Amino acid sequence: MSRIKSIGLSAAMLVVLNGCLLTSPYWNQEFDDHTEAISLQAFTTNKNVAVKFQCAKAYHGGLYPSSATATWTQVANITPQSKALFDPTGGRVYGAGVRKVLPAACWRFDPANSIWYAAIRATQNTTVLDTEQKYFHTFNKAGLECLGRENGQATSWFGWDGCETGAFYTIFRATS
Repeated sequence: MSRIKSIGLSAAMLVVLNGCLLTSPYWNQEFDDHTEAISLQAFTTNKNVAVKFQCAKAYHGGLYPSSATATWTQVANITPQSKALFDPTGGRVYGAGVRKVLPAACWRFDPANSIWYAAIRATQNTTVLDTEQKYFHTFNKAGLECLGRENGQATSWFGWDGCETGAFYTIFRATS
């Protein structure tokens, strides 16, 4: 019985950790101008469902005014590339990316430090553990380094477990 439970838990974890990653922007990344286009880049194992990029107002510590009341604004629906990126073990991921200027509704100016803050998340409308959304894993700069190192050591797109921030969104900033 415990073997069956273990197999079920392993299968569930593969569904959750199956390579849905938001790699750009990364946590606390700084841009020069909040009115310039920024790169949005995600990777997914499901090429058949568009990746939704959404943004919200933020401050240096979280969503603004709070995680419970943040308003998410649609930025783009991007169809993942049709050709897979393969790793040596045959694992497949598909990129979905775009350069976009974020709507003004996504930025919050902090008068205390004269910095603009925003958050971004990537999702897909798929069923994962009885939910309608699959939220992509996010990274800070050290996490991206970990992602490259761990995937390289594992020779697999899926060797990165433990490198992510643990949040379902990324906060970044602009100096003007």
